[in-house]
Amino acid sequence: MSIRMSTSQLFSRGLNSMLDVQKAVSKTQEQIATNKRVLTPADDPIAATRILQLNQELADLDKYNSSLSLLSNRMLREETALTGLSQQLQKAQEIVLQSGNAVINADQRKYLATELQSVVDSMAQLMNAKDSSGEFLFSGYQGKTQPFVQDAEGRYRYQGDEGQRFVQVGPVTSIAANDSGYQVFMNIPGINPSVEAKAGAGNTANPPAQISGTQIRNAARFAEFAPASAVIEFGPVGNINPPGLNYTVRQISDGRILAENVPYVSGSEIEFAGLVMRIQGRPAEGDSFIVESSNKKGLLEGIQDFIADLQRLGDNTTDRATLTESIKTTLGNLDNAQVQMLQTRSAVGARMNQIDSAQSSNDDFALTIRTALSELQDLDYAKAISQLTQETFVLEAAQTSFAKISRLSLFDLI
Repeated sequence: MSIRMSTSQLFSRGLNSMLDVQKAVSKTQEQIATNKRVLTPADDPIAATRILQLNQELADLDKYNSSLSLLSNRMLREETALTGLSQQLQKAQEIVLQSGNAVINADQRKYLATELQSVVDSMAQLMNAKDSSGEFLFSGYQGKTQPFVQDAEGRYRYQGDEGQRFVQVGPVTSIAANDSGYQVFMNIPGINPSVEAKAGAGNTANPPAQISGTQIRNAARFAEFAPASAVIEFGPVGNINPPGLNYTVRQISDGRILAENVPYVSGSEIEFAGLVMRIQGRPAEGDSFIVESSNKKGLLEGIQDFIADLQRLGDNTTDRATLTESIKTTLGNLDNAQVQMLQTRSAVGARMNQIDSAQSSNDDFALTIRTALSELQDLDYAKAISQLTQETFVLEAAQTSFAKISRLSLFDLI
């Protein structure tokens, strides 16, 4: 049985064979150029799937390492700030001790008060330190909020929160990225109970009335009250005769009335539970002021309390005795603050060690992944070059054969 082939069939079969060989040559050349055995999922579906998984793991490690780098920088900045604060705190302790020298009079103590205020301002600057991205280190979750801000009296108030953020630095590992200013600089055990007063959030007076000058006048009475809190509420003018602004002081915990319908005079003393304070301005009916007592003493608050004592106390026997007690209390509070900062610095150091450990672990894991990737996708050069040589030889032979066959004609035999 004879088989007839047209000229077009002859050319098509020859051309297709050469194209197949050419395709194999091109693929081998691409494998050699890229040093990759698997160029498409069709080359090895199982290996291609695993390669995608391993590359994703490497990408995750890159993100973790980037987080570690930022976290390390943040911890270094916090360590620097805490070191500076410890140095300033030691300076404050020296000034407090110096103020107790019997040869220093009231006028000279005012100079020490000015020097101590400069220490407080330097501390506040360090407490408001930022990280490399411009966020405040000690403001808790509120990284864009300045943590320590001066009020109308020049007192520093904490504006952040108590939050502590964590950064994921590994598949199952997270590290704390900050310490809140409240925990480090405010939540410090005090030698004696302290008190803080602030305006209620819903006050409507315009301009708003301000509360200031809060002091403990009778320690025994205040000790019976602490650590409770009270609210000063301004009632309707008709509560008193003749009508006028008046206030009632109520203990928050049980609603007990401490003072009721007291006529209000701007700037006059408000007294209850051994405490005295002043409210300046004209509060609106319904305005309130919160007075909170606590067994804690903020670092800056304690120093500024002592500055106030230096500025107001004279050289008489009573004031000298008061100053001596104030020095004792202030030094005790500063010692507690130093302990708090040392504990925080220890925690920061532990986190830095954890960062180094996580970085080392990630590097080891990355090496393991890259080794597995190499086994799956890297090319065996010797085998590939041998294969390319063979495929090139076949292609050249096919081209030569096709050239000869394509020129065959019956006329060649006549």
